[in-house]
Amino acid sequence: MIYVITHKVFDDSNLEGDHYRILHVGTNDNCKDSYLRDDTGDNISEKNLNYCELTGLYWIWKNAQEADDEIDGLVHYRRHFTTDLEAFLYDYFGKKPSILPYSVIEKDLKKYDIILPRKRKTFRKVSETYTYFHNDEDLAILERAIDKAALKYIADYRRVMDGHEYYFANMMICRHELLKQYAEWLFDVLFEVEKHIDFDKYEDDYQRRVFGFMSERLLQVWVAHKKLKVKEYSVFNTEERGETVLRKNAERVQRIFRKHEK
Repeated sequence: MIYVITHKVFDDSNLEGDHYRILHVGTNDNCKDSYLRDDTGDNISEKNLNYCELTGLYWIWKNAQEADDEIDGLVHYRRHFTTDLEAFLYDYFGKKPSILPYSVIEKDLKKYDIILPRKRKTFRKVSETYTYFHNDEDLAILERAIDKAALKYIADYRRVMDGHEYYFANMMICRHELLKQYAEWLFDVLFEVEKHIDFDKYEDDYQRRVFGFMSERLLQVWVAHKKLKVKEYSVFNTEERGETVLRKNAERVQRIFRKHEK
């Protein structure tokens, strides 16, 4: 089962039949009766402000009923996997892409361990990018937490943070057993971090999403350490399409014409 994480009602007409279930995260009631909720069973739903979609991951880990060899995964109500070609046509020509077919997912997971977004490339080191946009003290706390809760991963963590790419969006599709292994490792680390975080220091709700930001970097650490075979796909955002080529260059063309008119 692939779980679609949401915090609100959205148009779910493009989801592929029985292969997707919508999982509402957080404690608000802006959802349909048909949605699963992460504030049931063993859950950390009340921490959604700080953990974002990870409260959904925790719920899947603790409550989902899939067999270990079944396909499991996590995507977002507005972010889905698609092919590179469809993502290109969407970004530059506005053609709405289709979600990666489940038949392709099944085929891929016979050859690969996990499906992930294409890595996000950074000009700065991953660590520098994090401290540029977020709180540098938190990154120091994270390294100490890995040193304590997951010491075997510290070398991989430092390599990732010194690199220039990472997986974003906390999206993944794999077998249920692998997802459970990741969740257990991830929350061991993040719960250790949480003991040392002062949430009052954050100036806005965006920065309070600290564990969502951390886990975007930690996923690559875990994948590298486990030496998993990864199939990467593009991700499209249903709410924030990139500018088309015409829109992107319209102002530039206008400036050229104005210059020649003078």
